[in-house]
Amino acid sequence: DHAQRACYAALAIQKAIAAYGERVKKDCGVEFRIRVGLNSGPVIVGSVGNDLKMDYTAVGDTVNLASRMQTAAAPDAVLVAAPAHRLARDFFKFQPLGKIQVKGKEEPVEVFQLIEAAEVATRIEAAVIRGLTRFVGRKKELATLKDAFDKAHSGSGQVVCIVGEAGVGKSRLFLELRRSLSHRDFAYFEGHCLHYGSAMPYLPLLDVLRSYFGIKEGEREFLTKKRMEEKIAQLDGNLKRILPPLHELLSLKVEDESYLKLDPQRKRERTFEAIRDLLVRESQNQPLILVVEDLHWIDRTSEDFLKYFIDWLPTSRILLLPLYRPEYTHQWGSRSCYSQVRVDELPLKSSAELVSYILEDADVAPELRDLVLKRAAGNPLFMEEFTHALVENGSIQKKDHEYFLATKPGDIHVPDTIQGIIAARMDRLDDNLKRIMQVASVIGRDFAYRILQTITGMQEELKSHLLNLQGLEFIYEKSLFPELEYVFKHALTQEVAYNSLLQKRRREIHERIGKAIEEIYPDRLHEFYEALAHHYSMSESREKAFHYLRLSGQKAALSFSLWESLGYYKQALSELDKLPPTEQNRRSAVEVRLLMDFPMFGLGFPGDSVEILQEGERLSRELGDEKSLANFQTILSCCFSAKGRASEGLSCAEKALKRAEEVQDIDLMVASSFEACVCALDLGQYRMVVEVAPNAISVLEEAHRESDFFGRPFNTYSALLGVHGMASGFQGHFKEGADLCERAVRFARGIEHPYSIAMAEMSYGGAVLMKADGRRALAHLEEALKYCEATHFVHIMGSTYSMLGIACVYAGDMEKARRYLERAIEIHTEAAIPSNLAAAYMGLAMVHFFSGDLKNAQNSAEEAVKLAQRNGERAMEGLSGSILGAVLSAADTSQRAEAEDHLLRGIEIAEELGARPNSCTGRLFLGQHYANSGQREKALEHLTAAQAMAEEMGMDFSLATARDAISKLEQ
Repeated sequence: DHAQRACYAALAIQKAIAAYGERVKKDCGVEFRIRVGLNSGPVIVGSVGNDLKMDYTAVGDTVNLASRMQTAAAPDAVLVAAPAHRLARDFFKFQPLGKIQVKGKEEPVEVFQLIEAAEVATRIEAAVIRGLTRFVGRKKELATLKDAFDKAHSGSGQVVCIVGEAGVGKSRLFLELRRSLSHRDFAYFEGHCLHYGSAMPYLPLLDVLRSYFGIKEGEREFLTKKRMEEKIAQLDGNLKRILPPLHELLSLKVEDESYLKLDPQRKRERTFEAIRDLLVRESQNQPLILVVEDLHWIDRTSEDFLKYFIDWLPTSRILLLPLYRPEYTHQWGSRSCYSQVRVDELPLKSSAELVSYILEDADVAPELRDLVLKRAAGNPLFMEEFTHALVENGSIQKKDHEYFLATKPGDIHVPDTIQGIIAARMDRLDDNLKRIMQVASVIGRDFAYRILQTITGMQEELKSHLLNLQGLEFIYEKSLFPELEYVFKHALTQEVAYNSLLQKRRREIHERIGKAIEEIYPDRLHEFYEALAHHYSMSESREKAFHYLRLSGQKAALSFSLWESLGYYKQALSELDKLPPTEQNRRSAVEVRLLMDFPMFGLGFPGDSVEILQEGERLSRELGDEKSLANFQTILSCCFSAKGRASEGLSCAEKALKRAEEVQDIDLMVASSFEACVCALDLGQYRMVVEVAPNAISVLEEAHRESDFFGRPFNTYSALLGVHGMASGFQGHFKEGADLCERAVRFARGIEHPYSIAMAEMSYGGAVLMKADGRRALAHLEEALKYCEATHFVHIMGSTYSMLGIACVYAGDMEKARRYLERAIEIHTEAAIPSNLAAAYMGLAMVHFFSGDLKNAQNSAEEAVKLAQRNGERAMEGLSGSILGAVLSAADTSQRAEAEDHLLRGIEIAEELGARPNSCTGRLFLGQHYANSGQREKALEHLTAAQAMAEEMGMDFSLATARDAISKLEQ
């Protein structure tokens, strides 16, 4: 682009001089020429008159003196040297002038005279295709993409994944698609994932948004916001609501108070909706092509958005093209709008064509072609790099219009890997060029000129060196505006350059990059938290690494990017471990572990959450920090509950509650009361729940603090109402339970908090489910699931699916019940949340039992009993045992004694816990068992008792079943 800009400028100056040359010479008294990188790279020179006095350097804004250069060209000619000619020849017409002698150069320089601009494609297309070898061998793949675009153009959006190993030409394929569609109207946006960007939320989407709104580097904030508002108003006046989440995402000040009051979960939902609405609405004006490069490095939040977004593609005019390597997997394969293009190594014929195009100005000797084909094995990048390496080391030479091997194949010492070839080419570079490549590689595959210049300390010579690297096809210019940026031609080039540095040198450069970012962007550091965290964590600056990792964790949590947030916090703790164990550092370790509660809770306390929290508990005790200690015990209570260790969880909650009561800390008392209730609910201790919950609810109401969250990721007031309502329902007090859950849902919806709504709706569904009211339970559980999936609320998602499955059983939809229950098991297993997993297997046992599949019903029921016993879930153990007894009774007469034991045990547990609905169900199954065994009196006794209980509690499903069984016995 430097060469092209200078050529355009030179033509303009040449035209002006032709008209005003005499006046310029008379008024200014000087004559001048234009040049770019005369001593170190591509050259553009021009002259006026015969006596040259001054040179103007068209790099930056400086004017440099240079020596006179005599040429045979016309006095006002614009001349370029061979490297510049190579870069600009597709865009301009030149006349070769042969070689001329230039002062400062030992050998003559080949020079071309610039004649005029040629007819070319757009500037963007020209920049993209510059330096690329001719496209070969992908006709089928390109046709598939064109077909997908046609479908998207007609209103049936598509997602086409382009999959292939490094270097096979994934990026080239979609570039060719753009070129082939240049005659058609469409908008194109591109987002990039980085090798260190998997913990940077929304990274590729930020690229898309900045491109869409034309956001310029360093532009004043009010101008950016004004442009965004104008763009949205022009698109659709009804879309103004999407501006607050987009402003926050782009690190702009948000002035919408109602949006600022939203919790992170709701903000994430609004952000997803904003990006979706923007793209879908824009696609109504013109088709969109969205490319996401290097998806194998994608952050989880962007990945979640793509999953969400793909559901909206079928009715849009959008073609989504994710590019990734084969090791990456996704869950989109079942979507009707999904297809895949596999980009493999080129076949032999296409590979031979490519070699000819690489060495395009002469024929290629057969033995040379065969050598390249054998070594490159069909990988286009390998072929290019291998061939360039042979040319540069003199192994390939040209004679009589033919390229041939000047060295015996056995004497060619070129590495057999792409990385090795690139490294060998780098070793032959000038020291300055090699150093620039290495420093740039530490910045990343994309690197800003300003940062590189700050680190290297180079001035104008830096641009000249970068032009040389462009000419050698190591890098190319990515963008001129709003800030000059470059990109390595291939990710492997950047990786090789990075790995060529000694670790000590890498660490030094990483630290200098961090300081450069702080220096260049002092007012915008929020945008660079993740990059600063990366660079400082790769340096020796532990304090700064910890600082920015913690800030990155908090930033990710605010956008509800839970995995990224948790990852940053873990890295922050790792950096702290490398620092001296001072009291301040230990307090920082406590602080970070408390911050981890939010992402841990939402994800169901994955991995080593217990160990992390217990270490926080230990540190708090050492520091004498009683409040933090009680907080950790509360969080551990929740963690143990999720891990199927409810007894340990209850113990932790009771300790925290005791400490809170001793110091009269309402925050801790309320939070620990809720966790105690949750653990008690898991253990089947419903009486404890209905004793503890009302007290905590009253405390909140008296203090008028119902809206407070008390440091937890959900509203505690609505959660306490919900858990109280569930416990009431599990005891058979369905009206009281429904009233409490109704209050919980109403309050949660009033504050518009997704987590709280999900928990309240799940509680309502669970309370109703105990009544065997399948249809009413479904209404609430489906709402809970909607909010769980919108916020990726894994913690209760599995339990919600389990209850949905059981509700479908009562509603009579066995196939849907099976799908829900299998999904519940999958979620519990993937997230390692054993708590309430027994409910999913119990539900499956019910599906199999009512479908007549007694063998699978027995297997599922036995698994449910085993899991419930292991987790101490007493109520579930009793209910699963009752279902197992019913299955055994129906399956085999030889197992009736065992069946009776299970049924009696189930009733005993239910009555011990006060779980009257479970007792009713157990008596119903026991009565049917006795009826199957011919014991009519016993059957009538238990069926009549079940009928009375069902009638009293309003359990219509169980009541109808009991009456039917009694009727059959009395016939």
